[in-house]
Amino acid sequence: MQAQSALERRRIAGYCRISVDVEADRDNTSIENQKAIIRDYVEKRFPDSTLDFYVDRDRSGYTFEQRESYQQMRPHLMLGDYDILIVKDLSRFSRRNSRGLVELEDLRDAGLRIIAIGDSIDYPTHDDWTNIRLRFLLNEMPVTDSSQKVKSVIKRRQQDGKWVCSVPYGYVITNRKNMTYEVDGTAAEVVRTVFQRYNEGWGYKKIANYLTEQGIPTPRMTEKARIEADGTVCHLKAKREWSIITIQGMLQNDFYMGTLRQGKYARKGINGKDFKTDEQSHIVFENHHEAIIDYRTFRYTQEQIKKRTSSAYRGVSKYDNHYTGFLFCGDCGSPMFGLSRPDLAPAYTCGSYHRRGLKGCTAHHTRVDLLDDLLKMYIRKIKQNSAGMIDALEEAIRSEPDAIAQGENVVKYGFGRSGKAQGP
Repeated sequence: MQAQSALERRRIAGYCRISVDVEADRDNTSIENQKAIIRDYVEKRFPDSTLDFYVDRDRSGYTFEQRESYQQMRPHLMLGDYDILIVKDLSRFSRRNSRGLVELEDLRDAGLRIIAIGDSIDYPTHDDWTNIRLRFLLNEMPVTDSSQKVKSVIKRRQQDGKWVCSVPYGYVITNRKNMTYEVDGTAAEVVRTVFQRYNEGWGYKKIANYLTEQGIPTPRMTEKARIEADGTVCHLKAKREWSIITIQGMLQNDFYMGTLRQGKYARKGINGKDFKTDEQSHIVFENHHEAIIDYRTFRYTQEQIKKRTSSAYRGVSKYDNHYTGFLFCGDCGSPMFGLSRPDLAPAYTCGSYHRRGLKGCTAHHTRVDLLDDLLKMYIRKIKQNSAGMIDALEEAIRSEPDAIAQGENVVKYGFGRSGKAQGP
């Protein structure tokens, strides 16, 4: 009996997952319930084994990448730190047919044994591949079905002019259940100031710096303060400096003139990335809600944006930015990016200076032709220093056949090139 117990001693990882948004039977799939089932199974089948639990809460089974605990466990599985992975059933492991099968094969190839208790799967101890494929297919169906239903509901509400997931700075949601919202008087004045200054000739950077200097809370700071006012812990990170992109987005958002524009983004697959849709496919309701900016002011702003964009090169890349991502400002450490201006040679400038002017960093840039010269100089140095290494490598290649022949003689006859016996 002791010998049999020793044979069954294993290093076991127990994995538990729950997604409370989609689980119909939370009591049956709770983390505590999953742990109890796995623990009882190990005590009966592998009584002398070690068991470590990895738990993902509120995580979808459709992807592996968004599950922190699984990503923490996976390297240990692949490196052989565990002999067995046990789950309550395969739906806890994955709810995506194709991705789940590939992951299961990767674990199997790493020498891991996978047990799904509720599905009576013990792979690859028993070749249950057909059963496994069927289980994954059945587990994926509720996810895809729910996704389609949710999309249909959202689409219907968008077409009825009801679906609003969030509102821009200047408005505040008053009832999240009914998705009603109203103008935030203080923030609305800031929005009007932004439009007024831009129409007077100010640029994005100047407006952003002005708001920062006036100590006006940024949209993220306002949102964070509103959440915390209800006694809710808020983990949002909020900077006090207004950004150029915030000002730019505000000036181009027709929500401020009372227009509800929906369907601006779509998602590629379940848990995929969002992408912008064609403007012609947007669902638009004019005069939908109280406006902060009147129609004439908003249209004038759009005309100014077009004129300034066409008369300047901002936002249009004229040159290949080969050094992007490799250069950082020596003064403030901010990433540098390419300039596209007709009055300057191709160059890179400090990101902080571009965003905030002298408030962020000093005015300086690095020309691309100088960077090219520096790169060529380093390549020449490497070539010169490596010349000796290349000569040695070529000599080793030329002498390789003789070395191989000599090695074969030693192995065959115990004699080297000199004909003398090798060894003591």
